[in-house]
Amino acid sequence: MEAVACVVPEGVWITLGQQMRLVALASVVVGAVRALAQDPDTVIERGDLDRMWALLDHAIA
Repeated sequence: MEAVACVVPEGVWITLGQQMRLVALASVVVGAVRALAQDPDTVIERGDLDRMWALLDHAIA
């Protein structure tokens, strides 16, 4: 989690749990964009975005 402090200067001040949520948030957003760019029809039809947003909701809750 030391990378969080390098990328986000405030990362030193946030707890480990908050750092994990920040990494999860970034991963879900990047994954959603990548999946939509590669095969939007399949991603939408299979409900992959719904699962990604559920992960996002859980990460920021």
